[in-house]
Amino acid sequence: ALQTLVFHGATPEILCEAHPHIGTDKLPYIIRNIRRTIADAGGVFRFDSRVTDILLHDGRIRGVRCGDERIEGAAVVLATGHSAHDVYELLHARGVRIEAKPFAMGVRIEHPQALIDSIQYHCRTRGEYLPAASYSLVSQENGRGVYSFCMCPGGYVVNASSEAGMLAVNGMSYQARDSKNANSAIIISVTPEDFPKPDHPLSGVVFQRKLEEAAWKLAEGKVPQQLYADFKENKKSTGYGSFESCIKGQHAFANLRTLFPEAVNEAFCEGMESFGRKIHGFNRDDSILSGVESRTSSPVRIHRDACFQSEIRGLYPCGEGAGYAGGIMSAAVDGLRVARAIISRYAPAEG
Repeated sequence: ALQTLVFHGATPEILCEAHPHIGTDKLPYIIRNIRRTIADAGGVFRFDSRVTDILLHDGRIRGVRCGDERIEGAAVVLATGHSAHDVYELLHARGVRIEAKPFAMGVRIEHPQALIDSIQYHCRTRGEYLPAASYSLVSQENGRGVYSFCMCPGGYVVNASSEAGMLAVNGMSYQARDSKNANSAIIISVTPEDFPKPDHPLSGVVFQRKLEEAAWKLAEGKVPQQLYADFKENKKSTGYGSFESCIKGQHAFANLRTLFPEAVNEAFCEGMESFGRKIHGFNRDDSILSGVESRTSSPVRIHRDACFQSEIRGLYPCGEGAGYAGGIMSAAVDGLRVARAIISRYAPAEG
């Protein structure tokens, strides 16, 4: 997977880095090159198209419907990503086996990059030869995992909303990783027991959407932000502390603590204090929180067997949206495994 990215324009350094980084600014160019390779091999891209139904016959997939158009095929790879709520609802209505699964949610947190550099490199400044420092933190609090996710050195918080009237945030770094702040998601595990109607296959989707709807309302569509000290005191922030947010998109101060169940709030605060003992200053009062980070992984898993097919033969759930990956690399690897399974089943034998 990494070699494929390098072939299409990523820097060769990602082949040997422990934490490969492409850069949000460079990724569109690489994706265009990948698309060109696929098109040259006979692939077709349909933009502004939406799958509205799946075509079935005798328990097998026969293709998909995009509006009034039928697209037929013996195999359909379902690799929608983890934000395709309408696809989950469609599959459930068509009898595809889906189950709610644990995921994690929380907030983005920002610190001055210089603080993270000085702590991780044990020096006042990192100089010109060291890259922006990163971190990885994990804790167990009240039976819940609390951990950093998608850490972005020298990065930005971004509004990553995908549905009207709902709000979710994410983080990104340009290739140079040269913004003034470091950010990561600090997320807390939730299980189907936390969801309304925990036995319903789509209960995690309902839980996720209600959280994002509440986040949108909290600041009237702007990204709600709060200082960590005010989160602990359950009050709305009125201004930044010693540093300001590096954020793309409109933002406003609000009380993020009102978004989450109190058990999640308590686990978050205890996790933050634990992290402060590992990285001195991580739990500083003026750390900037932005919410809500709710798309860390899919809230559902679409059942598949050892051959990577659902009960509907020829339908291959794949990647993050299907519940079998939790990031870019694991999704890429799962895609390769599914592709090889399809090739071995449908491609004519050599000779």
